[in-house]
Amino acid sequence: MSRIKITRDSGYADRVRKYKVICNGDEVAMVGNGESIEFETSSGEKEIYLKIDWCRSNKVTINVPPGGEVRLQGGSSLRGPKVLMAIVYVLFMSHKYLWLRVG
Repeated sequence: MSRIKITRDSGYADRVRKYKVICNGDEVAMVGNGESIEFETSSGEKEIYLKIDWCRSNKVTINVPPGGEVRLQGGSSLRGPKVLMAIVYVLFMSHKYLWLRVG
């Protein structure tokens, strides 16, 4: 079985809330502030994103090798002065509220 590992950075925004991990349209896990999670999956192409309420991250397409592991990092886009723009992100850029990348 193959594995996907997701590490969430630690930050002020959403500190006490967990993000849902969506893989190929299904919720497969939840990741908390500064936490790392792993889950097993079949090999092949996967589309993954993070979600909280009606906001989400960018969608990342990965190819999981048989018996291998893919590592992802994610977190909130609201850093520094951007925290003051939270309502703009929620209302107009809900797909950029969170971020996710391979690494």
